[in-house]
Amino acid sequence: MYFQQDGAPAHNAIIVKNYLNEIFPNQWIGTHGVIPWPARSPDLTPLDFFLWGHLKNVVYADPPINLQDLKIKIRLACSNLRREQINAATSTELLKRLESCLEHQGGNFEQFIR
Repeated sequence: MYFQQDGAPAHNAIIVKNYLNEIFPNQWIGTHGVIPWPARSPDLTPLDFFLWGHLKNVVYADPPINLQDLKIKIRLACSNLRREQINAATSTELLKRLESCLEHQGGNFEQFIR
């Protein structure tokens, strides 16, 4: 199992990297990780290529009227996610994207994903 860090600046602190090295020795992916993760690689991050777009489509189909309504709609949309949707995005789709990344030698490839 590998741990993938999101690359947020606070997560690059030495204390965080030391912790990850202890818990996931040689098995964590991050901006400055044991396995480097390229900056700005949304085409390989399920939250970017699946979840955020899906949530926006669901939440804004009927635009929220205030902040409380927005929070309710987001929670409802998350709770209505089906296991099949999550599996498709995190296994099938990710593998397809990884293969495309390799095929295009790490260059931009999202425009080639079908």
